Amino acid sequence: MSNKLHSPLGHGRTNKILVTAALAKVQVELVDTQVNENTIKELLKLNPFGKVPVMETPEGSIFESNAILRYLARHSQGLYGTSQFQQGLVDQWLDATTNELETEAIVIVLQVLGYVPVNQAQQKNSLASIAHTLSIVNTQLGKTKFITGETLTVADIALAQVSTFIFTFILGEEERNKYPQLLKWLSEVNSLPEWREFYGRPRFLKNAFPYPVEEKKEKKQEQKQEKPKEQPKQKEQPKQQEQPKPKAQEEDDDQPKKKEVNPLDLLPPSTFNIDDYKRIFFAEKDIQKNMETLFSTVDLNGWSLWFVKYNKSENEGKKLILTNNLMKGFINQRLDQNFRKYAFGIHGVYGDEPNLELRGAWLWRGTEVPKEWKDHVAYDYHQFIKVDVNNAEQKQLFVDYWVKQEEDTSVVEGLTARSLIYFR
Repeated sequence: MSNKLHSPLGHGRTNKILVTAALAKVQVELVDTQVNENTIKELLKLNPFGKVPVMETPEGSIFESNAILRYLARHSQGLYGTSQFQQGLVDQWLDATTNELETEAIVIVLQVLGYVPVNQAQQKNSLASIAHTLSIVNTQLGKTKFITGETLTVADIALAQVSTFIFTFILGEEERNKYPQLLKWLSEVNSLPEWREFYGRPRFLKNAFPYPVEEKKEKKQEQKQEKPKEQPKQKEQPKQQEQPKPKAQEEDDDQPKKKEVNPLDLLPPSTFNIDDYKRIFFAEKDIQKNMETLFSTVDLNGWSLWFVKYNKSENEGKKLILTNNLMKGFINQRLDQNFRKYAFGIHGVYGDEPNLELRGAWLWRGTEVPKEWKDHVAYDYHQFIKVDVNNAEQKQLFVDYWVKQEEDTSVVEGLTARSLIYFR
């Protein structure tokens, strides 16, 4: 049995585990898992708390992200330290990262993103605590190359994950520059190929987000007395219809469920193999040559090329970080991940603040928009344009989306590519 990680795709804690596994050269299969009523029953078998991440190993299950990091690091040459003392330092900094940085950062970010009520006293205390801890880390990194000494350990991976999170959502450039040794170290960790594979290139804030302010009671009372004004209708997000529970399942939940057949599997056989092409795409450094291979081998009776564009609302596309998160949520969470077996796409954020766009170029099985996209929560707000490969202009535009992949440099349809992801 191989190691199987149950955790949300793209989550920071998921990625730090996958980075560690790559550095330790330990095979780990990711099972994209959200905690909900459909998954909780199986999760409780692996983790009595019913939470993620949790990893199945040949010897049993391990939960808590740092425990999983330690397990993987012990299978490496040095990621958990080269002496008992350094192993103690690794544990020390893993705990400090969680207790002194991560918990405080989450307090602020949940308020900034509107998930919890605003508490300015909490914000102030958490910001002060983060600044104090970052100063300690900065001092330590002025003494040693990495946080526990002269070699990279799993403590660096955990600390880099939280530091990147803080610089992405909380602290702007002016605040970051107070920690030069930390920034130098973080740049080195962020540049590791194993890190880039899962996190991509970091995008730190230029200016800190304006922290939300608590509403004053007097203002609330005045608002109650005023006649409510008609607000312009906001774009409603389509709701997923709740599927009725089959009778057979109501009668006996233990009966094995009949596996649904994907309509794409019922299509006539095709000469084009998407898995083979993906391997060619990532193995061949000449992307232009990849495109020649695609157009010479793709079976357009069984596959099709598409442009996918999101029709944003008036309030969307203002900030790069928020738009990037919106894109990743659409592609990595809301789109059925089994669709990866039938598709390959390059999707991204294009343009400049405050007028950013979400769009990309895709190849998928079949010649129509598939069920996976039609079931997407924001399907109605996406535009799907089928590419006519006999149209030189459309064909070249598709090539541009797949060839021009240098973030902050490449320009497609007059818009600069800001953040790109593969759906593979």
